[in-house]
Amino acid sequence: MQQETKMRKKQPATMLLLMGGKSSRMGQDKAQLLLGGQPFWKKIAQELSACGRLYLSVSQTCDEKALEGYPMIRDVVPDCGVMGGLYSAFQAIEEDLLFACACDMPFVNRQFVQWMLNRWEEEVQKGRQWDGIVVCGDDGKTYTTAALYHRRLQGKLEEQVRQRRLRMHTFVREEANILLLPMGEVTSFSRCFQNINTPEDYRRCL
Repeated sequence: MQQETKMRKKQPATMLLLMGGKSSRMGQDKAQLLLGGQPFWKKIAQELSACGRLYLSVSQTCDEKALEGYPMIRDVVPDCGVMGGLYSAFQAIEEDLLFACACDMPFVNRQFVQWMLNRWEEEVQKGRQWDGIVVCGDDGKTYTTAALYHRRLQGKLEEQVRQRRLRMHTFVREEANILLLPMGEVTSFSRCFQNINTPEDYRRCL
């Protein structure tokens, strides 16, 4: 008797583009900086939307007219940075899995996002239940704004926001069950992790 093989459906993921930063070191809105004739945020949005439904994570005071074309999730609690954006997103979306990317990482591409999603599926197939996947640099830096997060974090995120404990580096290393990947596993995507924080960073990337 032939045994039936059940195919497991891949878990859908929401894409979240984090737009709520203050751009204090840049001196102007980083999301609107141009690269190849396109604002950073639009360039990243095109890549992310190829991998799942995209939302823009924005502050409570964001000007919607400058960001037309995609649904937005406004911060539930103001001035909580990345932590607040993730917390607000999990309250608004239906999917359990979320890929979050900052608007100052214009070299993130769909190939990297898909690689991360595939890696997540590999872990699931092995029976491992992580709260997320975050890449770490050789210097110990955690790239928390080009990473995967699961709804299992929702309660922990709420607690962190309520207590104003907003350091993502500490959170992913000490408070959550995150799979920390060494940069050596993603060397072909190393440029994806380039943050553009200052005018000097911007000049170098042009």
